[in-house]
Amino acid sequence: MTEAATPAKSGFIPPREPLYDWGLSVTAQEDLFNDGSHPQVQPGAILAPQGTPGIIVRVGRSEEGNLPVYLVEFPGGTVVGCLEEEIAPADGSRRGVPGVLA
Repeated sequence: MTEAATPAKSGFIPPREPLYDWGLSVTAQEDLFNDGSHPQVQPGAILAPQGTPGIIVRVGRSEEGNLPVYLVEFPGGTVVGCLEEEIAPADGSRRGVPGVLA
């Protein structure tokens, strides 16, 4: 094979599509603690206990792993960055995981 015919290995991993959209009502699936990103709250304090309802106000991506991160507004205006496993739709519905047949 010539050098031009050899496929390039870029190491690029395409971003995974988010399971949830902004505006969706969700609940915290576990206690969500301050990782230091809320300076007005003591590090390690609970920001949203398990079962707390919230609304996704923005969907972004983590720099590490290029995974979806959801900014969820909980009661009192507390906005927390959550991963998919930390939240679930409030109505109990589940959207399928990309690439996995249910």
